[in-house]
Amino acid sequence: MSSAAGRWACWLAVSLALSRSVASLELDELFGFGAEAGDEALEPGSDSTAELPLRNASILFFSDSFSKVYINTNGFVSGAKPPAKADYLGKMPAEFKMIAALLGDLDNSDGQGKVYFREDSSPDVLARATEHIRQAFPRDDDVDPTSTFIVTWENMAARGTTGRGDVLDRKRNTFQLVVASMESASYAILLYPRDGLQYLSTSIGGANKPLEAGFNQGMVQGWFYASQGTYYRTTTDEETSIRELTEKTNSGRHGVWVYEIGTTPVFIAITPGMTAKLFTEENVTKPAVTSSPQQPGQQQEFSTSETTTVFAQEEEETFTTVGPVQYRPGYPESDTFTPRYAETETQEPEYPDPETVPPRFTYPERGQPRYPDPETFPPRSTYPERGQPRYPDPFEPRYPDPDSTQQRYTVTEPIQPRYTDQEPVEPRYSEPVEPRYPNPEPVQPVPPRSQPQNPQIVVVDEDLDVDVFAYNLETCANNRQKCSAFADCRDYTNGYCCHCRPGYYGNGKDCVAEGKPQRMNGKVNGRVFVGNSPSPVEFSNNDLHSYVVANDGRAYVAISSIPDSLGPSLQPLSSLGGIIGWAFALEQPGFQNGFSLIGGEFFRQAEVTFQPGNERLTIKQQFKGIDEHDHLVVSSELDGRVPDVPRGASVHIEPYKEIYQYSSNLISSSSNREYTVSLPDGGVQTRSYQWRQTISFQSCVHNEATRAVPPTQQLSVDQIFVMYDAGNQLIRFAMSNRIGSIHSGPPEQNPCFTGRHGCDNNAVCRPGEGLQFSCECTAGFTGDGRSCYDIDECRETPQVCGANAVCSNQPGTFRCQCASGFVFASDGRTCVAESRPVDHCQRGSHDCDAPDRARCSYVGGSAYVCSCLPGFLGDGRVCQDVDECRQDRCHRDAICSNTQGSFVCQCQPGFHGNGFQCSPTTTERQQTQCERHRASAQAASASSSNTGLFSFFRPRPAVGQYVPQCDERGSYEPTQCHGSIGQCWCVDAAGQEIPNTRTGPGSRPLCIEQTVTPPPVGPTPRPDISPAPPGTHLLFAQSGKIELVPLQGDGMKKDEAKALLHIPDRVVIGVAYDCVEKMVYWTDITGPAISKASLNGGDTIPVITTEVESPEGIAIDHVARLMFWTDSMRDTVEVAKLDGSQRRVLFDSDLVNPRPITTNPAYGRIYWADWNRDGPKIEMSNMDGTDRTVLVKDDLTLPNGLTYDPDNQQLCWADAGTRKVECMDPHRRLRRTVAEGVQYPFALVSHGRNLYYTDWRREAVVAVDRFSEKETDEFLPQKRSRLYGVTMTPAQCPQAYNYCSNNGGCSHLCLPRLGGFTCRCPDNSTAAAAAAAAAGRCEETNQ
Repeated sequence: MSSAAGRWACWLAVSLALSRSVASLELDELFGFGAEAGDEALEPGSDSTAELPLRNASILFFSDSFSKVYINTNGFVSGAKPPAKADYLGKMPAEFKMIAALLGDLDNSDGQGKVYFREDSSPDVLARATEHIRQAFPRDDDVDPTSTFIVTWENMAARGTTGRGDVLDRKRNTFQLVVASMESASYAILLYPRDGLQYLSTSIGGANKPLEAGFNQGMVQGWFYASQGTYYRTTTDEETSIRELTEKTNSGRHGVWVYEIGTTPVFIAITPGMTAKLFTEENVTKPAVTSSPQQPGQQQEFSTSETTTVFAQEEEETFTTVGPVQYRPGYPESDTFTPRYAETETQEPEYPDPETVPPRFTYPERGQPRYPDPETFPPRSTYPERGQPRYPDPFEPRYPDPDSTQQRYTVTEPIQPRYTDQEPVEPRYSEPVEPRYPNPEPVQPVPPRSQPQNPQIVVVDEDLDVDVFAYNLETCANNRQKCSAFADCRDYTNGYCCHCRPGYYGNGKDCVAEGKPQRMNGKVNGRVFVGNSPSPVEFSNNDLHSYVVANDGRAYVAISSIPDSLGPSLQPLSSLGGIIGWAFALEQPGFQNGFSLIGGEFFRQAEVTFQPGNERLTIKQQFKGIDEHDHLVVSSELDGRVPDVPRGASVHIEPYKEIYQYSSNLISSSSNREYTVSLPDGGVQTRSYQWRQTISFQSCVHNEATRAVPPTQQLSVDQIFVMYDAGNQLIRFAMSNRIGSIHSGPPEQNPCFTGRHGCDNNAVCRPGEGLQFSCECTAGFTGDGRSCYDIDECRETPQVCGANAVCSNQPGTFRCQCASGFVFASDGRTCVAESRPVDHCQRGSHDCDAPDRARCSYVGGSAYVCSCLPGFLGDGRVCQDVDECRQDRCHRDAICSNTQGSFVCQCQPGFHGNGFQCSPTTTERQQTQCERHRASAQAASASSSNTGLFSFFRPRPAVGQYVPQCDERGSYEPTQCHGSIGQCWCVDAAGQEIPNTRTGPGSRPLCIEQTVTPPPVGPTPRPDISPAPPGTHLLFAQSGKIELVPLQGDGMKKDEAKALLHIPDRVVIGVAYDCVEKMVYWTDITGPAISKASLNGGDTIPVITTEVESPEGIAIDHVARLMFWTDSMRDTVEVAKLDGSQRRVLFDSDLVNPRPITTNPAYGRIYWADWNRDGPKIEMSNMDGTDRTVLVKDDLTLPNGLTYDPDNQQLCWADAGTRKVECMDPHRRLRRTVAEGVQYPFALVSHGRNLYYTDWRREAVVAVDRFSEKETDEFLPQKRSRLYGVTMTPAQCPQAYNYCSNNGGCSHLCLPRLGGFTCRCPDNSTAAAAAAAAAGRCEETNQ
């Protein structure tokens, strides 16, 4: 198993979800076709076309919907009847919409070839299509197609080769297209079997042209004219790309390719499958028995090599670089029971500096991450519903009887059961039970799991004896669905109870697999006073995340967005999240943790009294059970006062023991805890607090496990780590937890009870005699226990869900759903035909026109009526817009403009009115808002001074009266001043003062010129907007992920924003995009590294991983195929090829804090900024490092963001110190301000009219119109935290001359410069580069 948990989690979420063989697709594995499958056949010929009406469901293709398609001989399906083949063969892209499965000049006139097609909604076909789609998109758990159509081209010849009698005459191609559709999306599944493609080109126009595959959008109608849309090719002009259709995949099976081809309500782009790797079971073996290397009685000590590096001095300019934790496995590779005793090596942890003290413990020898960020705990596939367990009831007991497990444990003495006082469950089988049942009987499907119900909350004191029994007197017949999918329901004389099945534990309503890691998510609200502060710190909806390695009792907790005024003082409260440590504590023999006893629904209230100040804090936590993603859900509330812990201080909590007292529905505990505070000045304080808590829950009186639990148990907590991360405003806790006896005795040495074993995270540790143990994969996984792999129950047992049901595999489990037209019966297991009335209007299964044109009205039963909305005509199923302008609805002196469902009237120039009534405009101009404001102020002044002798003079403002200043157009002057008080300020177009712009006497602010744009006549589009091509997106980095916001024109489609790439435990700083290969590049300071990934999906690819310390800015030259970046720790500007090779340092002098960098490929220039507070500057040079020049050095403070706009030849930057966004023509050195008063911009990118910048304080992406100099939009991510780099993904690359075409003839690096290029050698930083330079193979020249 990899030691990097990030790679393990990614592999688990993608690769292990696949369960097919690595072999290529065979001909007999295509979807069924031919007459026996109900297919129709296309007329023989070389250009035949047939129409296929789609009666069950329309398909979505690009942004359109089609209720019929056209099948053609030449390997494609179209949305309209295609023209003659001479119009498109060899002339792609065509003018019509086309799915090209394998386009070429094909022929089946000889009678050997056939083209079959049909529409099919049978459960078997839908299930198989769903399987392919889920394997291609393992993160999409809502795939549920309702209909497919299948087209098969069998034994198709290349036109002109039949009857020749040579080898070409015998070559035939067979391939298949399946399009699966549901209400919101359509998918294309393309199948190319091995030996199915026997020729790779056809003759077109007298020349051989390779076959091609892809998706063609055809002509797209714009505002004024139609233009050619997207042609998404899946092959190239090389024949090898055709051959690779059978040899590669994007869905986990050679020869199978899956694409999302249409979505509603908004379509962005054709999306390919994400799974290019294949599943293999080569290293899957049976569980091995291992002995511990630790000597009995010896306490093993651990150490970490983690270090924390702090760079930059300013608080808001600080990141934390965390080195990886090094693990040294201590387990023997021999699978014997001979113990090996060795002296344990002890290493003291290092302390780099007082502010960054590493934890005083280390993590167990596992591949677990050092500490995950709140949004980036080790990822796992989530699924909304959990399926039925894989084996028929009954199972083997949770801790099997030793007599029935001889094959599992090769020991001479029987193994003790997990609970010595628990009555064992008698297995059905008399023979030894294997770890997996090879041929399990089918079990019935399980309905979708409902949301957990909130338990009854009982507020109690410890001395109360309250008996809460939540189960009613009903039977299992009508309540089985209230039990977990992994539990059995049992009837008793006065009610029923749920009991987890063997291999699972919990209270029956919530059951989790033994050994399975557990996650907890929730929200934290609070009102907390710190020290003697009279004002509380209030916070709401802060994220809480926790992760528990169940088989060693280690718990990690993090709470986000805790301000630094509170964060340090919360460090002593490790038990704020430690409740999950108790719930999943490592169990000692005969004892049970919290989740084993009461499940995941309970209420916990804790009272904390701090000494010596007597501060008090109340903690209330409501645990709501396991959600559909298999996460424990909790809401927390804090109220009270905590003692002040100074900023920069660290807290160490000593190990402690806590006694829990159990009754039928109440658990209570109390303890005294000591902690030390290490102050920034070197001082140390010892403090303590009293802890008292009650846990109330609902119980079942028939639960034998609850009855058998000892009345008191002791929780032992050690290896406690607490830290407040001020830079990311995170409070982190980690601790190891064990539950056992209150009596002292020799500690358990078996690794299963100490947690020091090498079992996989998805495995349970089984204790043996002495130090002997074995690792066994948890339910739903298979392997040797050290490495566990997901089992595909749907594939191994196809009938596991029963009749009329569809099975879909999930990591560690599977899911059963009733087929179309069937619903779950009252037993929650059997699928029966749906017969009850259906409100098709509410369900959305009606055939009325779109909601913006028609209305669906439910009339009872399953009937409904369609009617067109006002402004449309038709039968309700097809509604056409009414052109009201033909009905003379507007005034004769007005212009009428028709719109969809309505119209607009607007008076012509020279007239005024509402369009329905227009009157000639008078020559006297009406007063503007500013002029009316000014007149009102002057009138008020006149009334106050119009007395006495001089009343006939022109009135003037009274002292203290403010009168606005208007320009010649009547608009407010951008700078307004009040002479009486000597102050000036900026105003907006409405005359409102712009905050933070007011200046004192003798100073005038630099205010943005406000312009008034006359309104256009009629609803015509603005002429200065050029809508961006489809597929243009905004990418930005946030915590451990990169998010995507689609753009439409210059506007952000905020409702369609989504996460593009999750990068656990990484802080991404810079983001860049290569428009040629459609690759996203980013820098992260936690690796540190530079990495890339395809915008269309795929694995993360490391690019630069060595000799890098703090990479921040990154920029791409898509023309010369180069990558430039800055390193603020090495103080360098560097260049390399896009694969990371040929690396060279361009500048390593006169740099202090270089951060942003950008390129101008057309001119061979790079620009970068250095936010050195003693001398910030923006510089430029040629890409080869020549002509280094300082562009800007005045009026700069913190130039964080930098971008270059090639269309307008503008270099723009955002300064977090001056709080401005500015632009400059770097050729003429003309500088102007675009926006002022911004809060804390970090990164900047240009697109169209807008500049987009990320802002730390607003935690948003802000759009600024560079021409109107106004903020036009703001995007607030759902999860609020600091945003970092930002970039654009244009659908088309900007054109520029490539001086380095064919690498310019250079032996190594070709670096462009203005008007030419330079050949440069890479630095001798690697052995290969040094050897090349020593051999004299690198030459540097100027061209």
